[in-house]
Amino acid sequence: MIKMNKNAAFTIVAKNYIGLAMILKDSVHHYNRNVDFYIFVVDKFENPIELPDEIIFAENVLGISEERWRNMAFKYDLTEFCTAVKPFCFKYLFKKEYEKAIYFDPDINVFSSLSSIYEILDNASVVLTPQIAGIHTEYKGELPEYYMMQNGIFNMGFCAMKNTSTMRHFVDWWGVRLETMCFAERSMGYFTDQKWIDWLPGFLESNELHVSRNLGMNLAPWNYFERKVVEKDGDFYVEYREDDNPQRCDKLIFLHYAGYDYNCFKRGEIKRKRIEDLQEYEDLNDVLSVYRDRIQGLANTFDMFINQTYSYATYENGDLIEKFHRRVYDGLHLSENTNPFKTGNGTFHEELRRKKLFGRKERVDKVNKNNLPDIDKKISMVNRLFSLFCKIIGYNRYVLFVRGLISYSNMGTHSFLINKDKICR
Repeated sequence: MIKMNKNAAFTIVAKNYIGLAMILKDSVHHYNRNVDFYIFVVDKFENPIELPDEIIFAENVLGISEERWRNMAFKYDLTEFCTAVKPFCFKYLFKKEYEKAIYFDPDINVFSSLSSIYEILDNASVVLTPQIAGIHTEYKGELPEYYMMQNGIFNMGFCAMKNTSTMRHFVDWWGVRLETMCFAERSMGYFTDQKWIDWLPGFLESNELHVSRNLGMNLAPWNYFERKVVEKDGDFYVEYREDDNPQRCDKLIFLHYAGYDYNCFKRGEIKRKRIEDLQEYEDLNDVLSVYRDRIQGLANTFDMFINQTYSYATYENGDLIEKFHRRVYDGLHLSENTNPFKTGNGTFHEELRRKKLFGRKERVDKVNKNNLPDIDKKISMVNRLFSLFCKIIGYNRYVLFVRGLISYSNMGTHSFLINKDKICR
């Protein structure tokens, strides 16, 4: 049993990231022995396995019915599902009567005490961190600023809340939205749980919302361009790289290692797996090495879980569930009793097969502009097709057609491809 302190921290993972979550837990407890730490697992094991007390299977405790859980597990991909249950996890901890709770993404490492965050919650109800802390008239970040507009102003790899009536009301509101609208669909204005948080400044009084511009909180690849790490007396501090903002020097509290290849970390290499176009900075080498060393130090735990397969990645016959399938399923609005994971006659899977809506050699989910061969040639060909189409239908109709394309970029609108009446189980 976990000892009850007044403060809690937690993360949410599929089973392959349990090792990373344990590394996060150790980093939290290294500096914060009076904080209870929970790992909510949005996944399941086929065979029973003995796990530490802090690991909780979310399906069993969050108060989401079996039918609703199954619906969310199918229509959301892994990242969407993990973020969709976040308000339910806050609610669970509030019901356990914790006074304050902090959420961390599992790929975060804590470098110092969290007491300053909990102390902010003595007066505020919620603490958020913006993606970028400084005002940069000449923006030099590698990620375009419109990414921030699409993804949300605040980064939800971190969020701290106090157990108040206002925040309990908010997590209820948040939970209702995330159960049905936690997609990473920028064309629809959604970006998982994160974009919904942009509503908070409109919901709360100014003294209830604390937006921390502490440079040592949520240091991450997308804000490396503005933040420089320096070492002083054995501790890490963070400063602005340039003088376009009033200089400050904040102790590094936690770093968000998003997008890195954690298997490479374990082998002693520091390499990115996602968001590869971001610049590397020499001053970050030491803090990256800290995480590499911590993964290597818990290599046995890391290895035990990292290659585990996500339970909700396949249909019951082992066929991979593609993102297009998830979106089309959501667009069909089938009965809650429908089990989309089933295969055979009368199932959603069978109807997809009948309409030949499965990828062939390579999962289409994995194809993007960065890995598609001859991308420039393919874009040129598409442009020629559009030019021809414009000539055929005329300018006025072409403009209407282009404006309408945004609706069809939402894969859920393509549910017309499926005969809903043929799905009965």
